[in-house]
Amino acid sequence: MADNEEVGLQLLRKIEVKSATKLLHGLVDNFCKRGHLHYSNYDQIWTLQEWWALTESWESLIKTVVRDSLNKDQILQRLESLPEEVRSLIIDVVNARRSDVHHQLLSDTNSISKSTLRDFDWQVKLAMSSDKLSSIHEPLLNLDLDVQSEASTEIHSLELTQEDLRNLISSLEGANRVLQQWKT
Repeated sequence: MADNEEVGLQLLRKIEVKSATKLLHGLVDNFCKRGHLHYSNYDQIWTLQEWWALTESWESLIKTVVRDSLNKDQILQRLESLPEEVRSLIIDVVNARRSDVHHQLLSDTNSISKSTLRDFDWQVKLAMSSDKLSSIHEPLLNLDLDVQSEASTEIHSLELTQEDLRNLISSLEGANRVLQQWKT
């Protein structure tokens, strides 16, 4: 566990278990945009800097646990420096709200772009000649992309030569490598 995350979660010691459970569920609701906790409700317990550290640490932990699909033992290993009652509290809340956090992470990812690829269709054709050349014999790929935006579906048609197709595949492989690096 990162040092900042550990320091933030250590602050849960300042509150009773029942109140901490309500707080952590409220922070999950806050993350899932279903409610909003106010610092003024907890200003007798934590300073503003401590409140920020606690909320940031909790959000970082739940994102990591859900994103990486950590099981109970992995979570406990990550929280080994925390007291037993804090660890069990965190495990209970994470397990109860895992699906909510997962849906919010998916929603956040999907909101990066308003358009998504809904479907595609492709055909390979052989161009035998053109108006400039009497004999070409070049394969062409017709690619139709159905892109869903907020209100409509648009079809984008591409005609690709072998070289264009190689470049497209190379670009997609590069994007996939970047995506895989982000996951780690």
